[in-house]
Amino acid sequence: MSLQDLGLGLLFGVAISSVSWADQPIFNEMPRWDNGWGFQLIEEYRHDSDLMSGDTVVAEGYSEDVHQLHIEGVYTWDKSVRITAKLPVVLDARRELPSELGGKLIQRDEGIGDATIALPLKRYFNLDGRSGSWTLTPQFRIPLSGKDEYEIYDGEWGHGVSTGYETETHRYIFAVGASSWIFGGDDPFQASANLDLGLNISPFGIYGHIKWETDFIYEDDGTEKLYVGPKLYLKFTDMVHVQALYKTEIHSRRNELDHGNSSFASFGIAFVH
Repeated sequence: MSLQDLGLGLLFGVAISSVSWADQPIFNEMPRWDNGWGFQLIEEYRHDSDLMSGDTVVAEGYSEDVHQLHIEGVYTWDKSVRITAKLPVVLDARRELPSELGGKLIQRDEGIGDATIALPLKRYFNLDGRSGSWTLTPQFRIPLSGKDEYEIYDGEWGHGVSTGYETETHRYIFAVGASSWIFGGDDPFQASANLDLGLNISPFGIYGHIKWETDFIYEDDGTEKLYVGPKLYLKFTDMVHVQALYKTEIHSRRNELDHGNSSFASFGIAFVH
């Protein structure tokens, strides 16, 4: 298959969807009191370095770069029931494809992405020297993005559910979770799992933690993504929280033709009342 054929296949056949995470505002540190609320802003950069088919690079250096702003909020009725909302805004997205005339074809996207509404239901527990929670989260995806030939988001209705378990001692944190989504369109099913290992810290008297996170994503078209990397969370005051993370893809398998070998970084700030 020539590069020209690869380019035509991408132009007419491939829908690009963003990575979906099960994290909920505020940075998974939700308000645990009645009528608590908060919102966060997360700026994210993603870089896919190559064009892949299966687990093979078919066009090295044909990259995709995505810059997004995530606007997210939470409201807590009581510590076990809350609602969250997430709205991504694509500030700039750019991908490179093989051109029929040789060289690279550049496509761009920007604008509102697809919103997510979720209802996290939590059961907390306290044991001798250890506390934690179980979580069950029904989720709904609302299509708000466009239908151009290059869109970061699918523009499809979707529903899903995630489950999670988290526990921590004075020093250590352990968390594991899984989620699944069913969408309309050509790629209806997506599943993911995560494993987080962390350490509570208090630099200069500021409470926080640092985690090593592992995320695996599977889509029914054969796409597989395995990301690993560190996350730093700091609680400056009861109201102001910040978080930074970096992850890289250590196992990359795409559907028939898609960009892969990803890395991404983000920084966020949150306010809680």
